[in-house]
Amino acid sequence: MPLSQLTAEYTTGDGSTWEHERARLEEIHPGKLARIRAEILAGHFPPVPLDHDEKRAVDGHHRIVAALQLGVLVVPVVDAWADTAWMGHPSVWGADG
Repeated sequence: MPLSQLTAEYTTGDGSTWEHERARLEEIHPGKLARIRAEILAGHFPPVPLDHDEKRAVDGHHRIVAALQLGVLVVPVVDAWADTAWMGHPSVWGADG
């Protein structure tokens, strides 16, 4: 999905804007974002699970922010409830956001 479409059509889920989320994560998790940027540049970008009904990102906020920082145009996404394989991914438990 185009990243611009994701950030325009889907929320963070907590009422904040993606720009606010970006600033917040840059302040509190700069090292984690740096690691995720390196992973994205190396070709590792697990899909971001989206809730299409509620129009929100269920997980993957760090990946979205890292993609914004890198100027990535397209990000992989998955329907959060139709394809639950993402739930076993370490990002759900805080490993890579």
